[in-house]
Amino acid sequence: MKKTLLVTSLLLTLGLASCGKTEAKSQKSVEEGPKKAQVIVMSGQSNMEGSTLWGEKANANHKEDDDNWLEKSFEELETEYPASDYINGNVPEIQMSFRCFFPYEDPIKVNASNMEDPLAGEFKNLSVGMANQTRFIGPEIGLANILREKASEDAPIFFIKSAYGGSSLGDQNGINKEYIWRTKEDGNGTEGKLWTETKQFVHNNLELIEELGFEPEIKAWLWHQGESDGNNNNYKNQMTHLISEFREEFAPNAVDEDGKNIAFVDCTIYDGGRIDYNAEREGGLNDMKKAIAKEGDNNYIINGSFIDEGGLKLQIGGDESLDGGFNRYHYITKDCIRLGEAYGNILVDNNIIE
Repeated sequence: MKKTLLVTSLLLTLGLASCGKTEAKSQKSVEEGPKKAQVIVMSGQSNMEGSTLWGEKANANHKEDDDNWLEKSFEELETEYPASDYINGNVPEIQMSFRCFFPYEDPIKVNASNMEDPLAGEFKNLSVGMANQTRFIGPEIGLANILREKASEDAPIFFIKSAYGGSSLGDQNGINKEYIWRTKEDGNGTEGKLWTETKQFVHNNLELIEELGFEPEIKAWLWHQGESDGNNNNYKNQMTHLISEFREEFAPNAVDEDGKNIAFVDCTIYDGGRIDYNAEREGGLNDMKKAIAKEGDNNYIINGSFIDEGGLKLQIGGDESLDGGFNRYHYITKDCIRLGEAYGNILVDNNIIE
């Protein structure tokens, strides 16, 4: 009897141990699943795609001739990281895929991380030239300055940028009427080509992230657009619809599969008086942008203003005294970096990027 009890006890003990090992193995298997990757989508028109000089003569073949506005701006801003990191692509902790357009020539030029198939996407170390031309930068440089400490080479943060210079929300004042952000709701079931292609581009890049062994989570959609919609009194409704459709489209890739968890971060457009976007008008575009930010639980806005209290006074180019400003429609180099840092600070301060 005692022997039987002993054997039974031993078997029970072995069984419990085996269960413990199975449970541990199961737990280990869960832990070894795909790492979650933080993803940021960037869209809008030329000040998002990037039309700011990083070197006065900057292009892929003549870097030695550059008057390096990026380096000068980094020194003035006392930036933690060296400009050479971005010039040489030594930023493996931030991976970026982009497709941008220069719509002011016929045929329209595309600059993309995957030039063979721009819509397919391709991730590369963040560097200068990921804009509508290789001689330009966008806010991704300043954004990376803030977020690099949140990432590593083994666990990078992924930027996906799809933007088009001069684009508008509907049939407004866009450079190319074919490339607009019109939603199905605003187009009676017909989307604008730019919105359709941007969604496809983002999906393609999410698949690329999965192929790299990560589970992508879209944490935020960064937006900078409006100059082409300065007289669009329906901007608020159209933008609200666009945000809603973005969150609905990418809900499966949001935290807890809830599109409302994708933060929307906008920026007011230039109101400094050197060019008139009708931004100062009461009830105008900047007021509509602010209203969208106030009404959305997960909506935010950068105060880039010259006239609003606490504004960043983001300056555009246009003369020799404004370093790195390509022309009067786009930010000077220092303020393009400051713009990106402002996006990054919102993401960090609100625990959107962790």
